[in-house]
Amino acid sequence: MTRLLLPLEHDPRTAERHDEDALLHALRRLPRRVQQVFLLNRLDQLGFAAIAARLDLPLISIERHMNQALQAARAPGDALASIAGQWYVRLQSPQVTASERIDFRRWLDANPDHLRAFHDTELRWRSLLAPARQLGHDGWYRQGRAALSLGGCSIAIGLGVAALVALGLLA
Repeated sequence: MTRLLLPLEHDPRTAERHDEDALLHALRRLPRRVQQVFLLNRLDQLGFAAIAARLDLPLISIERHMNQALQAARAPGDALASIAGQWYVRLQSPQVTASERIDFRRWLDANPDHLRAFHDTELRWRSLLAPARQLGHDGWYRQGRAALSLGGCSIAIGLGVAALVALGLLA
């Protein structure tokens, strides 16, 4: 008689937890600023313009960071999912034009796979809520620029010291 290593029936919650852990891991690998922009949008439900104003960043940077966060959750090498993700983020931007909306509609209607990829992107976006809550559980992302790592500060201090040395040598 042989023993089974795994139970015959799997608890679906275990697979769901594994997926959430994988998404959380993917989000944690993102740069801190990308995480911050993503969490401000996903958890605090701030729009792109509000995030840009709060962090003093151009809208295009917010859009790029959001795209990076969404792309981190997709399967690597899936070009169609990548395009659908770019459309998903672009359509949320306050700078999206009527012409771009028409282009999106044409892209969506061009192939049933496009609609499926866009729908999967929306589902992926929803699946990021639980990992986002874990990532931002302590509210670090609300602290503005101070929430970023000290790496940027040390670079600024180093540049300041270098400038003082250069000015001291020139004066």
